[in-house]
Amino acid sequence: MHAKVLIVDDEVVVAEDIRRQLRSLGYTVVGVASSGADAIRLGGEHRPDLILMDIKLKGSMDGIETARSIQERFDIPVIYLTAFSDDDTLERARRTLPLGYLIKPFVSTDLRAAVELALFRHRVTKTAEQRGRWLDAVVQSIGDAMITVDHIGKVTMVNAAAEALTGWTGAEAMGRPIGEVMQLLDPDTRRPITNPALRAIETGHRANSGKAGALLVGREGAEHVIGDSAALIRDPNGGPAGAVLIFRPMP
Repeated sequence: MHAKVLIVDDEVVVAEDIRRQLRSLGYTVVGVASSGADAIRLGGEHRPDLILMDIKLKGSMDGIETARSIQERFDIPVIYLTAFSDDDTLERARRTLPLGYLIKPFVSTDLRAAVELALFRHRVTKTAEQRGRWLDAVVQSIGDAMITVDHIGKVTMVNAAAEALTGWTGAEAMGRPIGEVMQLLDPDTRRPITNPALRAIETGHRANSGKAGALLVGREGAEHVIGDSAALIRDPNGGPAGAVLIFRPMP
């Protein structure tokens, strides 16, 4: 299925040339808009896969404001078209996170490369976001408590079961040292023990609190003897990126 593209440019001759080039390359042009208001209307009606947006639009909204509005409403990726722009304008454009820029005038090979790269990047981003949502749903639904930390032991995620045991919500725990969120004591001596997640980061190996488990003292003082297991999370170079700790009340 051919990608659908919306052209937004208030120069009729330029817009028609872009339309011709896109069609010759096999893309479907769903419309040509000459103003920000038209672009928003056509974007909502046709939901194109990509928008080619001229930065310098005439009227109350320039291309940057139009792109921001379209992204907020419809989440459609944008490539900016520009002949020249000052640094302030380009900085405004960068804040909208476009998937590319095309400098006018351009040839068909440049157009095709920009469009294909933008479409590919958008697909990859959406796939990653979807997988992230699936993973989050799985993590939140499992019965065991789970906390992840970064390479210096600060909390990056707390699932629902961990919230119930520690008394900390995910939002409250985020960025705090794991030792603050999970106060662990030796069940017999009640002396503080090192969180297994920190030991996993330090040693590079799985860690736990031993057969006797650990005494978890919750935020409000509730106590649970827990069994636990921590594993290292590695970065792309094999170094420590953090750790994941799984724990549950012991019978």
